[in-house]
Amino acid sequence: MKLSPQDQKLIHNLEPSKFSKEGFLGTDTRSVDEIIADDLRTLRQAGVTKESLVKELRDAYQKAKLAFGAEVAIRENVKAVFRESMGRIPSPFCKDGLFEKGEAVVIDHANNLSLIITSLGINLIEKHDFFQGRGCRFRIDPLVAIKIFRLLPDT
Repeated sequence: MKLSPQDQKLIHNLEPSKFSKEGFLGTDTRSVDEIIADDLRTLRQAGVTKESLVKELRDAYQKAKLAFGAEVAIRENVKAVFRESMGRIPSPFCKDGLFEKGEAVVIDHANNLSLIITSLGINLIEKHDFFQGRGCRFRIDPLVAIKIFRLLPDT
């Protein structure tokens, strides 16, 4: 199947570059559409909305950022710390703008889970349903995020 010029540009923008050393796909061999579909399916199967997950990600990111490098409690056994980084990074999706490079590292000590939240990562999920590819350092695996933020309904 031949890709449109817009899709070709997106694929190029998701690859490693001077802006993102590792790129946004990691070691994932699936197409962008497959990555998005699989991650949205994970949310649906868990009974979690994208909006509720984005809210948790944004809240944790802001709490960590406001702590100025100190570790902050997100919930019981879950802590976050913000790592400041100079500069901005453009979104791989054209016309989304520039995003600060800082990152919030969230660790669930009880379940030995972690993820890295960036302002760009939140935007990619919120606007494009894109959690990034497997093997990407900045991928926000929806199932990991659901477990960390305890968004699974009690069964």
